[in-house]
Amino acid sequence: MHTHYDERMHSWGDAIGDAAQADLDRLLNAAIRYAQARLNEALLFEPAALLISNDGRVLEVDQDRTGLPKHPEVEDLIRNAVLHLRQVKAESRCTALVINTRLPKERTDAVEVRVEHRDGVSAAVLLPYKKATFGGTTEYGELRAFVARPLVWA
Repeated sequence: MHTHYDERMHSWGDAIGDAAQADLDRLLNAAIRYAQARLNEALLFEPAALLISNDGRVLEVDQDRTGLPKHPEVEDLIRNAVLHLRQVKAESRCTALVINTRLPKERTDAVEVRVEHRDGVSAAVLLPYKKATFGGTTEYGELRAFVARPLVWA
């Protein structure tokens, strides 16, 4: 489960404070660990929502699927996760949406983490991977971060 990424992104921008930087780094690391644990169990995982609460705990957000079809599409699950993150943003300092995605140009799968902080930072982070075959280990590529439009604190 070893990855090749720096514990601190150093790229969240100059406008945020050290506390927000620490929240983003901590939640991104938790989101990556969450995705890696799911990938160790199965080929894919459904979108998940994580947050750092106002009192500093990293929590997974339970999602109500009442309004979703029996076999929802990934886009429906993502919309549902964003809706739930918006509902709990008053109790949150930082949120993360964790998605299993495909990078068609690179012909590889990736973990995508959309992290946001209530102080105004929003980023999409990609961690490409190649799934293990026949008992091998999953290989992870380089972590890449991009500025993204906010989904929760929009």
